[in-house]
This record gives sequence, structure tokens and C-alpha cells, in this order.
Amino acid sequence: MDKITHKVRCEQWTNIIKECLASGMPKTTWCREHGISDKSFFYWQRILREEAYLTTLENTLTPAVKENSAPTTTDFIEIKMTDQVSSADSPFKPDVVIRKGSVSIEISNTATEELLNKVGGLLHA
Repeated sequence: MDKITHKVRCEQWTNIIKECLASGMPKTTWCREHGISDKSFFYWQRILREEAYLTTLENTLTPAVKENSAPTTTDFIEIKMTDQVSSADSPFKPDVVIRKGSVSIEISNTATEELLNKVGGLLHA
């Protein structure tokens, strides 16, 4: 389906879903009374939710590195270096690897938000 057709259908289904929600009726009952396939209703509800989520995500994400921006402050974080273990011997499998210059940071998906914020601050420097 081309972008224009998709946009028109999204607008139509947005209005249908809003009307259904405003009725206060159960969705399947409302669909039956309005001659709408409940499978189509729930399909478009899922599509519109996914698109809304992705739009929100795109609008809230900030780039990791801002172009042409000079850092105003510098924060330092102590990172204790351990003996390097070859990756073949290590059970650790990083979910994210960030490289900047000669520095490589490997992060697990169990990293805390505080740690990620500190690492993010380093990348802006």
C-alpha cells in the first residue's frame, strides 16, 4: 500500500476507533452494531498504536553526539580497569558496544539507568 493510501486509512481508522471508545460500549459489541469486522478493528488499533509509539520514540530520542556542539562542563567518572580477559574466555556477551576513538565500551542490558546516564555524559564530552 502506498504512503498516501496508508495515511488516509490511518485517518479513517483513527476516527472509527475514537468513535468506538467514546461510545463506552465493549469494542466487539460496538463493531458488531456498526458492521465492522472486529479483526479489522483490532488490526488497525494495533497498527495505530505502533505508529504512535514509534512517533513518540522518534520525538523523544536525542542524538548520542550533537553535531557542532562544544561541551560546557566536563564530568569525570572513575572506571576501575581490570586485567583484560580475552573475549573467548569471558562469559560476558555485551548487548551494546560503543566505540569512540580508541575507547570501546561494552554494555549489558542489565546496566542501570544511572550507569547509562554517566556513560552517555562521557560520549558528549
